[in-house]
Amino acid sequence: MKNISSIAFILISQFLFSRAVIAQTNFTVEGKINGLGNGKVFLTASAGGKNIADSTVAVDGAFSFKGNTPGTLLYGLRFGRQYKTIVIQPNEKIQINGDLDKLNQAMIVGAGEQKLWEEWSQGWATITARAGVLYKMGDSITKIDKNGDRSYVDAEFEKLNKRLIDSVQSFVKKYPSSSMAPFIITDRFVNYPNPEQAKLNYAALSAKGKNSFYGKELGESLRIAAKTGIGVKPDFTLPDIDGKPLKLSSLKGKVVLVDFWASWCGPCRKENPNLVKAYAKYHDKGFEILGVSLDDKKANWEKAIAADQLTWLHASDLKGWKSDLAAEYGIKSIPTSFLVDADGKIIAKDLRGDALEKKLATIFK
Repeated sequence: MKNISSIAFILISQFLFSRAVIAQTNFTVEGKINGLGNGKVFLTASAGGKNIADSTVAVDGAFSFKGNTPGTLLYGLRFGRQYKTIVIQPNEKIQINGDLDKLNQAMIVGAGEQKLWEEWSQGWATITARAGVLYKMGDSITKIDKNGDRSYVDAEFEKLNKRLIDSVQSFVKKYPSSSMAPFIITDRFVNYPNPEQAKLNYAALSAKGKNSFYGKELGESLRIAAKTGIGVKPDFTLPDIDGKPLKLSSLKGKVVLVDFWASWCGPCRKENPNLVKAYAKYHDKGFEILGVSLDDKKANWEKAIAADQLTWLHASDLKGWKSDLAAEYGIKSIPTSFLVDADGKIIAKDLRGDALEKKLATIFK
């Protein structure tokens, strides 16, 4: 009986502990929005490529949500066409109050990093406002004269870009332990590639910042990007069209475009004529293309190759978006490509249209 009691005690303890762990990740969001009435409210976020979504119906403008968040994340509260960003951390009790027609002024209490996000958002708003003015100026010049003098606009955009870089660096330096810092680095320097600034600002994060949800995502993005960065020598082996292993390094001595594409990808198929043109012009001079397909059906893959007259090398594991190579190299959209020189080193990425031919012209001049 003693043994049974001991086992029962252990099981009960484990059950209570597991409930306690779950409770630690709970959050609540309660609100009262004047003018909302009995409208529907949505709470959404994106985490690790997956969407988190919940909804409820307000009663006289009052609503509440309860849930679990995998870490400190940016959530969106949507009331019809009105939208408010809110930062939710595990184990937070958040209250939001305001008016529907002045949602940007709503008071949020209990969200620990909300003020940090709003601080960044205010600065970012001034940058985007200035960018909007410059875009309009540029459009006006082009409408009057396609070859009009854009030197002032271009110089101002350079200043604005410097201002953006300084703003991110200042925020990271001020809040190196926050979750918002790595999110902003990703948003500004990963989604709009600036590898040097991404690495520089990531290095400035504290251990806590790097271990946050967004910090871990940023670290993984940088790890993957390092595999296909300029100057890197990538290598991989995939089955070719006949199922035989084809290794990238076996093409050393040639200039190789590694092109990630698929038969179902409209932009890829539109880009193929440019590749056909460049291949015909430079293949005899030492240019090769290795098409890596993200198809999952061989028949579709072969049909597209024949239809588009793609006479170069092809390889695929036929796993579609579940391709191990796509995951390893962080391929999230196609077409994506990188150009490898005769030594196997990446010298350019994502050359589109005439850009590829112009690059090859400098190589094979």
